Amino acid sequence: MAVHGLEQSLRLLIERARIVAGNLANANTPHYLRRDLPFHAVMQRVLAGETLRGTPVETDASGALRADGNNVSPERELAALNETVLLYRTTVQLLAKELALFRAAVTEGRR
Repeated sequence: MAVHGLEQSLRLLIERARIVAGNLANANTPHYLRRDLPFHAVMQRVLAGETLRGTPVETDASGALRADGNNVSPERELAALNETVLLYRTTVQLLAKELALFRAAVTEGRR
């Protein structure tokens, strides 16, 4: 994956973490429907060369609605947040390796 793709990945993951945190913050807000950024689907579009316009956030009306019309499950949101953190850490590691390759190429292997 090129550096540009890794950069896009980090931006999307930061946005997804913000969205999930918003879901958790609104867990008790009547009629609030959870939102998500479908990271894997969006990254497939990015890697296919598509230019994103805005942040592709989706409202998720699936899941059980409570009596107050809210469908946020704290357990589901924490799982989404854990997945996002894992993907973020992995992406940072990949980016560090890419940058190390560039550094080696620029210095011709010298330190």
